[in-house]
Parts: sequence; C-alpha cells; structure tokens
Amino acid sequence: MADDTQETRTLLLMALLALWLGAYIYSVVVLVAAGPEVEATLPYLKRDIGFLGWQGVAGIIAFGCWGVGWSFPKGTGIRRISGLPLGMALAMVLVISGMSVFGG
Repeated sequence: MADDTQETRTLLLMALLALWLGAYIYSVVVLVAAGPEVEATLPYLKRDIGFLGWQGVAGIIAFGCWGVGWSFPKGTGIRRISGLPLGMALAMVLVISGMSVFGG
C-alpha cells in the first residue's frame, strides 16, 4: 500500500513537471512569435503581457511541483528536481525586477 502512494506521488510530480515545462515553453513561443501589436503608448505590450502571463502560470505550477516534492525523502534526486521549476521562477522574477530597476 505504501508503494502505491509513492507511485501516485511520483506520477503526480511527473504530470506537474510536464505541465510546467509546457507553460514555460509556451511563454517563450508567445514572446518570439508575437509581433509588435500595440503602437500607441506602450510598444510590444501584448507580447510582453502574454509572456509574463504564461510565466505566471508556470510559476504557480512550480509551487505545486515543489509542494509535491517535499513528500519525498530528503536528499533524493526526485526532491531536488522538484525544486528546479521554483528556482527558475524565482530567477525569472529577479531578472525582471532587475531589468525594471536598472532600466534594461
């Protein structure tokens, strides 16, 4: 019975990681594929908003991955992998904050 719960948690984590990867990749596709659609006051607004929106979705899924990963034994590879999406989301927040503060 305990083995069934371990397999269920592993399957849930794999599904969440797949969803996170899909949202992350789609945010990059939105950024690259969308052209400059707003020419009035804020150029490239829709492209940036689409990118940030999908990064937000990926960030929310990253918290889920991290939460499921906490149920695995400390120091295992699967627990470390579960924190990777959250680390990338926090790095993205730092990069965007740095660009807005320093004018990049």
